[in-house]
Amino acid sequence: MAEQNNRIDHDRIKERMGGPGGKLVMGIDGFIDEVWQIIASRDSMSEYLLYEKMTDFSGAFAKCSEGGYSNEIVRKRRSYGGFTANTGKAVTRLGVRPVMLGRFGANAIDPVFAGFAESNELVSVGDPGNVQIYEFTDGKLMLVHLQEVMGFDWKCLTDAVPEAGLKAIFADADIIAIGYWSLMPAFDEIVAQVCGLVRGCGKQQRMFFDFADIRKRDRASLDSTLGHLAELNRQIPMTLSLNENEAEILFSYHGEPFSLEDPSGADIQAERMRGAIGIDELIVHTPYFAAAASESGGSCVMRQHYCTSPVITTGAGDNFNGGYLAAALNGLDMHERLAVANAVTHQYVRLGYSPDMEEMLAELAEACRESDL
Repeated sequence: MAEQNNRIDHDRIKERMGGPGGKLVMGIDGFIDEVWQIIASRDSMSEYLLYEKMTDFSGAFAKCSEGGYSNEIVRKRRSYGGFTANTGKAVTRLGVRPVMLGRFGANAIDPVFAGFAESNELVSVGDPGNVQIYEFTDGKLMLVHLQEVMGFDWKCLTDAVPEAGLKAIFADADIIAIGYWSLMPAFDEIVAQVCGLVRGCGKQQRMFFDFADIRKRDRASLDSTLGHLAELNRQIPMTLSLNENEAEILFSYHGEPFSLEDPSGADIQAERMRGAIGIDELIVHTPYFAAAASESGGSCVMRQHYCTSPVITTGAGDNFNGGYLAAALNGLDMHERLAVANAVTHQYVRLGYSPDMEEMLAELAEACRESDL
């Protein structure tokens, strides 16, 4: 397990992340999350029990397989969602000011996104999608309404922002981060067009992707996109970030077993998978550990400070990505990037909001004391 016992230099992280950092462009999605909880039983108007675990709910649901199922839900919150907003919030809290290119409203910015305009450049290219989320302590059920986003392609993007404007936006970035492949049928076209716009811009750039739930599309589509990225990787280094579910599926396609909880050898597995799909960098993050491998930086694994009583799980992966991107933009090495990303994730699931710089450093210090890192 490479570098697991290397001590983290907190002073170096604090100093590097206090600097101006690089420039980040994020896109191209936008969702409004309607988050609910499901009531298991109600005793009175004000007293009720929730389904805490997904398995408890699924068991009750399965018992009604030959009939109907009806139950009460309570709203937990209405909030922004998707890769651009969730990850954008995390990086902004750490001092990065990304250009956020997304679906925030066709005629006016929806109020749920308005707060981003205070700190970031917000460029809207259409109306957001809608996600119904049923949240549990150990996961979430997400039902996505895609009518507004399914037909989104390069023409839609250039209709909203002329190509010259897009070129100016993308060519100025050090990292271009795009999500989510599984909800973007025109993903390959858009990525290729973006690469064409920035070709020869003179900057050392990188593209970063979160595919989201790859079960939504078949293996042929996934293999086609990965082959496409491998070709483009010759032009711009590509990074792919996977959560535990996405990693399990992708690894299984290549005959690799994947353990959610056991980090032993995860760095070696990540390197094998990175080589197999032909991109520059691969990241895997789970509630228990994170691992990464890159062509030039080697591979490493970092244990996560596991949260036993999460306040929120929706958006945990986006917060991991936000921490990783902020650390990368500030020149931290791979081991440090994983440490920062884990710290951001832990506070987010533990307290329900993305940490600022001081809170992230405090989380990191606590995790290192427990792990003796």
